[in-house]
Parts: sequence; structure tokens; C-alpha cells
Amino acid sequence: MKRRTLLGCATLALNARMPSALAQTDGVTRLIVPFTPGASNDVIGRMFADALARSTGRSWIVENKPGAGSILGAEFVAKSEPDGKTLLLCASSNMSVVPAVRKTMRYNVEKDFTFLVRIASSPFALVSNSQLPVANFADFIRLAKSKPGALRIGSAGVGALDYMGSSMLQAKLGIELNIIPYKGMSQVLNDLRAGHIDASIVSPATVAPLVTDGKAKVLAVLDKQRSTVMPDVPSAAELGHPTLIVVNWWGIAAPAKLPSATTSVLLKNMATVLTDQSFLKSIKAKGFEPAVLTGDAFAQFVVADLQAWRTLARQAQISIDE
Repeated sequence: MKRRTLLGCATLALNARMPSALAQTDGVTRLIVPFTPGASNDVIGRMFADALARSTGRSWIVENKPGAGSILGAEFVAKSEPDGKTLLLCASSNMSVVPAVRKTMRYNVEKDFTFLVRIASSPFALVSNSQLPVANFADFIRLAKSKPGALRIGSAGVGALDYMGSSMLQAKLGIELNIIPYKGMSQVLNDLRAGHIDASIVSPATVAPLVTDGKAKVLAVLDKQRSTVMPDVPSAAELGHPTLIVVNWWGIAAPAKLPSATTSVLLKNMATVLTDQSFLKSIKAKGFEPAVLTGDAFAQFVVADLQAWRTLARQAQISIDE
């Protein structure tokens, strides 16, 4: 199914479940964003909160609570009152990747949240520096197999999504890479540009400037479909690797035991935004892919994503202490 068709189906599912005459209770809703201001994670949260404020006429306040790989903000919401006034911008990091690799967690993904809607996603891509003698994904695999452990692939740190993606490449392609953890993606991009590392796994929007400057080559989008940011780059599924998926995603969650009436009101208001073509166009312009899921379907997706990364973490023996 094409992305537009999937979005349409999600829209129908949302609207079918919404009461027609509900008004959210008075007061201010806080959207906890567990990331630093200005990053892409913060951008999507603020765009959604602003759209909800315009649509509902209510005050939506974005409050940044970064820390511990984005789990501090998630923990704060998990322990908040389930009254619909404190919500979380949840993401692959605090719901799937970090919980998969941490030895201890102060919240339970499956039990401590009410998952409302998934808003958007952004697939990651395998990129190489411009000097690496590869023209495509198949060339990269052949080169990696001919030189086990020689290709240097940078990541934003142990347990980060790109680090896990590099581990997935090794597990699913039968190759050995030299995964180099950095303290952040900016350092990775600087060394990729300079040729100090051979490759990395980066979102297409993030690496686009390097591609434009001729400093990097995008070999494959690690998803089932192509990215709208780089529509000429083939997906991993097209290249014969349908399970090679490394996708960042964002959604909205509330504390567990949210009353059904409150859940219905929130879903109704969020459906209005997620079916607004101007909002969808605005997030596409920022490099996000609309990826709407709601209610139980979203909850099932989160659990499946968490289990997939847990399986990889066990296989690759990746774990970090708190």
C-alpha cells in the first residue's frame, strides 16, 4: 500500500472511533518533550502542540525535560496523574531502543503508558564518505565482506538508534564493521565529511547538506519504502532486505489508566490535526514522514518495535548500565 493510502486508512480508523460532540476539559495541557530544545525531536513536538492549540483553542505548553537518553521525561509522565493534562512526546529512543539496551529501567513501556497516536517517522539511511570506493549498497556489502572489521562506521553513541542500526547491518548482512561511538551526531558528520570514518547511519534530512556538497553518498534508505526527502535512493526492501529497518518515530502517550472518556476526547482532537493537510505538509517540509497510527494499533506497534530491538540487543550482546 502506498503511504497516502495508509494515511487514509488511519484517518478512517481515527474518525470511526471518535465521539462527535466532545470538548476537552478546561485547563492547560503540558506536552513533555524529553529532548533538548531545537533538535528535530523538539521540532515535531512543538509543531504538533501548536497545531493542537490552534485547533482546540486550548493552551498547549511544551516543556523540555531531557536527560538519560530521553528517559527522564518519559519517567516523569509515567508517574504523573492520568488526567489528560500531562502528555509525552514518545519516540523510538525512549520507548524502544533505550529500554532494549538498559539493564534497569524506571518505567515499564508495556504497562505505564496509554499510547494515543503516532504522528510521524523518519527512516535512517546508510551513507558513505565520497572517497569510499562503492557506488551502491551491494558494493558496500562486498567491500565489508572482503575486509572484515576494516570499515569504520560512526554512531552517536552506544545504544543510540544509529549504533543499533549498525549492529543490525552486521547481524542481517553477515558482515563485520568497526563501529565507532561518538558523543553526538555532529561529530559523526564532521568526521564523515573529512573522511576519518567510512560510513554512518543517518536520517536523509540530516545528511542532505553533505550529499549536496559532494562529501557523502547515500547508498540505501533502511525502510520498506523510499524516503520523500531522497526519492531517488532505493529502500532496503527494494534491494532484497525487507527486515533491514532503522526508523525513528514520534507519537503522543499519556500515563497508564487514562479514563476512556478523556482518551476519546484527546483522540478526537488529535485526529483533527492529523487529517489537516496543511499540518501534514508542514511536517513533510521539515523532513518528517506522516505515519499515523492510533490507540491499540499504536500500542501494538510500540511493543513490537521494543521486542525487535530487544532481540537484536541480546544477539549482539549490547547493554548499558544506568
